[in-house]
Amino acid sequence: MPAAAGAYRPLKMKYSLFLPLLVFCGFVLGSVAQAAAVEGRVLSVLSDARSFELELTASEEPQLAVGSRQTFRVGAGDLSIGYADRTVRANAVFYAGRWNLEQIFPVDGLGAKAARDVNDQLHRATASLSRRKFVRQGEYIPNFAMIDQRGDFLQIRQLQGRPFVLNFIFTRCTIPTMCPASSMRMAQLQDAARATGMEDLQFVTITFDPEFDSPGVLNQYADGFGMEGDNFYLLTGDQTVVDDLLRQFGILTMDEDGTADRNLLLGGGSR
Repeated sequence: MPAAAGAYRPLKMKYSLFLPLLVFCGFVLGSVAQAAAVEGRVLSVLSDARSFELELTASEEPQLAVGSRQTFRVGAGDLSIGYADRTVRANAVFYAGRWNLEQIFPVDGLGAKAARDVNDQLHRATASLSRRKFVRQGEYIPNFAMIDQRGDFLQIRQLQGRPFVLNFIFTRCTIPTMCPASSMRMAQLQDAARATGMEDLQFVTITFDPEFDSPGVLNQYADGFGMEGDNFYLLTGDQTVVDDLLRQFGILTMDEDGTADRNLLLGGGSR
């Protein structure tokens, strides 16, 4: 049963499957075209044109007026998700003679409000933690909510009672022995689990870089590594949620001279 509103209860999921999936990752942020934040409802998905038609409800770009209908080119991962009749927020960027939508995130949908409530509880609980307190092997992990590579809202309690493997990555990490190696290992574990009949084993990957790693980006990333089926979840969300999870798991982060480094030795699970 879900906890009552305002009550914070850890899930009965133990931090028990300890796999060293990722040790270190780094990326250097580069320059990008000027982007303007927009929000709107997806009126139609134009597959042949690889585009969404939106009715804008908010816009930071004067050329994209609120209330207007605009057609935006989108990436393959976002096109696969579709978002038909859902409200999304994104960055509008003009290049190649057209407006493009990047970093598309759903605003509404099944579980959206519950996700906000769950993460508010997580944030309050995390703020009260002492510096020496974090989830250790054998302890219960807190509930949290994010968005998966299919554009669906997911609470981690939905996996309660099933074993899962957890790691953290970010898609802009290009060092072959770091995030790509961790993702390859997760995909190989999924193949091995399928081959041995472990159909109930779940796989959870959380991005360090939610501002860039939208569901569509994670969708394409999953395809690139052969992560398949309904038992693999690549999760993104607000930076606050990611920061709270890093604090809960005792993961250190460091930003230096335009380089974002992530220091991690982590696995996760439930039983």
